[in-house]
Amino acid sequence: MQKHFFTSKKIKMKKTSFYLLLLVSMGLLITSCQKTIDKPFLSNEERSSSSNANANSENQKKVYVSNLDELYTAVNNSDNAGTDVLLAPGTYVLSAAYPNGGRLELQTDMSLRGQPGQIDAVLIDQSSLPSASFRLSPTVSVAGIRMGRGTNSLEWLSVKGGSLAANPLSAIESDLLGTETNVSISHVYLDCNGSRIGILFRNRLLEHENRVINATLEFTEIANGTNGTGFGVALQNRISGSQINLNMKGNYIHDCKIGVLNFNAGLGNPIDNCSLDITSHSDRIEDNGCGLDLSAGSGGGSVYSNNGSVTVKIFGGTIKNNGVPQLLPNNGALLSGIYAAAAYGATASNNVLNINLFGCDISNNNASDIYAYGAFSPTAVIAGVNNRFDLYLHGLSANATIESAVSVPAEPAGTNVLNIYR
Repeated sequence: MQKHFFTSKKIKMKKTSFYLLLLVSMGLLITSCQKTIDKPFLSNEERSSSSNANANSENQKKVYVSNLDELYTAVNNSDNAGTDVLLAPGTYVLSAAYPNGGRLELQTDMSLRGQPGQIDAVLIDQSSLPSASFRLSPTVSVAGIRMGRGTNSLEWLSVKGGSLAANPLSAIESDLLGTETNVSISHVYLDCNGSRIGILFRNRLLEHENRVINATLEFTEIANGTNGTGFGVALQNRISGSQINLNMKGNYIHDCKIGVLNFNAGLGNPIDNCSLDITSHSDRIEDNGCGLDLSAGSGGGSVYSNNGSVTVKIFGGTIKNNGVPQLLPNNGALLSGIYAAAAYGATASNNVLNINLFGCDISNNNASDIYAYGAFSPTAVIAGVNNRFDLYLHGLSANATIESAVSVPAEPAGTNVLNIYR
């Protein structure tokens, strides 16, 4: 009986094992089927594209640097065009003892990258550069970091601008030569320090005529623009036919005299047919003297900007707590969240400014959140003719307080236009 009992138990165990094995096999089969179902179908074109992207990533040239000598050697070597320059953690204090006055001038299609996920791990410090390092000539001022050849980018690092004594024009700019350039700045912390401008996207003089700048500025913090004009970000077309397109996302710009400024205006020369296009998503522009100073054309006397076009679209932005008295702009802009005019100054004509604000928190910006003018001149001379400003306030944006005028001083012919839509 006992032997029969054990035999029966063994048979039951075998049956149990068999059923367990069967269940496991079915589970694996179902899992395998499920994986096959979940995996997206890729066309031959998509497979080829994915394969090429991986190949390009693997074939991208990379240069690793860990000290100042290696940084300058990498950046100043023309053979490093198309290279990612990857910086080890540390502070890189720029020095005038190196070429280009100690400036970093990126080669064609070069990127400069710190430590992904750690903005503060790499610091590029311009504060030891003398005044001469920020000048190409007595009349041409530049930045400590220059971009603009092909496709250039800065990512995952911190930058400290030049000293107050050196009075630099800007810390970062995109004025290197090229008929069209793509510039990307992402995950950067910028302390303007003594720089008059933090980041400058600029088409300067004859060498940039008809030039196009396509720029991206994302997840970047810009602070302490208090010297001189004190612009956090500036877009400037100073030569005819030039164009700047800027896409912004997730940036924080604060404690500057003016957070973001744009204009079409000659530098001692009249200009025509320039355009600026700004698209912003979820940017915070707070605690500045003036949050945004926006115009389509500026001029005075024989130095005018005609036929300029500016389009600004801001989605879900925060423009508040600007109008800080201690950060009063010195270019005529008022303490406010937004100060905007289709034409600013005298003799600027046929300019068009279009601003759309979608669901933006525009609040607590001194007396008025927005000052809007079809044309504005700080003198008794009328600020040109045939200028048009259309301002659209969508959703939450409509809560902003506005002070406006079609033309200051008044234009008898009535050709300047201001339309505000809530």
